[in-house]
Amino acid sequence: MKMIKAKNKEFENAKILVENKVLELRRKTPNIKFPHDKVAELEINKFFYNHKTIDRVMVVLRANGCEHYKKTGGCSMCSHFNGTDRNGQITTEDYKKQWDSVVSGNNIEQGKKFNINDFPVVCVYNLGSLLNEKEISCEAVRYIFGSLNKCSGVQKIIIESRAEYVTENSVSNMKSVYNNGIVEVGIGIESTNNVIREICHHKGLENFSLVKNAIEILHKYNFKALAYVNFKPIFLTEQEAIDDAIKTTIDCFEMGFDAVSIEPTSLQNYSLANHLYQIGQYRVPWLWSVRDVVQGVYNKIKNKELDIRLGGYFDEDVLSGSQGVGYENRNEIFPTITSLNCDKCSNKFIECIKNFNMTYDLQTLYDIENCDKCYKIWEDVKKVKDSRSIFKRVKDILSD
Repeated sequence: MKMIKAKNKEFENAKILVENKVLELRRKTPNIKFPHDKVAELEINKFFYNHKTIDRVMVVLRANGCEHYKKTGGCSMCSHFNGTDRNGQITTEDYKKQWDSVVSGNNIEQGKKFNINDFPVVCVYNLGSLLNEKEISCEAVRYIFGSLNKCSGVQKIIIESRAEYVTENSVSNMKSVYNNGIVEVGIGIESTNNVIREICHHKGLENFSLVKNAIEILHKYNFKALAYVNFKPIFLTEQEAIDDAIKTTIDCFEMGFDAVSIEPTSLQNYSLANHLYQIGQYRVPWLWSVRDVVQGVYNKIKNKELDIRLGGYFDEDVLSGSQGVGYENRNEIFPTITSLNCDKCSNKFIECIKNFNMTYDLQTLYDIENCDKCYKIWEDVKKVKDSRSIFKRVKDILSD
């Protein structure tokens, strides 16, 4: 009993240290004013759907921001809140105007013709949870989904939400106006290990039964459940991160998720992950390790028809907003550094990842020779061990 209490105390102390540091960094985030009637971004990228590669459109609404961020500082790797206007409330009417500008194509900055009905897959994101009424009203969600229901060319819609907002009311709200195709809801799981999820990711999801409940509700309404697995959070060694991502991905499929997107950590300004990188206490995952994760999942699950996606790497055609244009012109939500190897082989490996995402063929991740500049370094990095508990690592790094 004493040992359990001691562990609980270590957990709480580590969590406090992480949260205090996250909040300290958030207070430094500039508050930028954004137009409320214009989306944060509209882009087109490649996607694998119905056994073929298609163009999908991604709409990022300018939004009120993640409630988890507002309450506790949010997740350790995320700074999407940088793209929200904290001085003003985006109203239902603002959201409607944003959506109307997408459907009409009025805000296309590149002078291209755009028709949302030309895209079989449409992603609608709001820099938070699309199913949280405090972030975006049910009326605004109905307006968007009702509009999409009239688009016969749209076959699938992908949105994102934290698990606790996937409820009978929020899902039935969409279902009441949309019956034209598939709806897939992405849920950030990050890790099925409670210590890693709550301390390393600062996820704020200790009640994991919410996840199972969300899957059940989505399937009840014939919606799809997509799990996001953040690969290589802070405080983990490279091999620990690989092992955790493999186990978490397998756990997600066993829980009933229809698909898993493995998201290698990238760095955004004012995130805790970025701060630890700046002081030499973190490195984004190696691309070689991404391959290890996918291979590890296939080694343990023999089903070759798994819907596994690798987030973060695709060819973008940005029609509005600057995310994806390039690091020199990035906007407030674009990462400054993504998963990488060395300057000799990173671009080649990223092409392999893009090909995997467009084919789901594991062999594409092996269409690259072992790099004579960095492969041996990566192998040595994987051998690095840390005998300290995660709690001790947090204390050593974050204590004043």
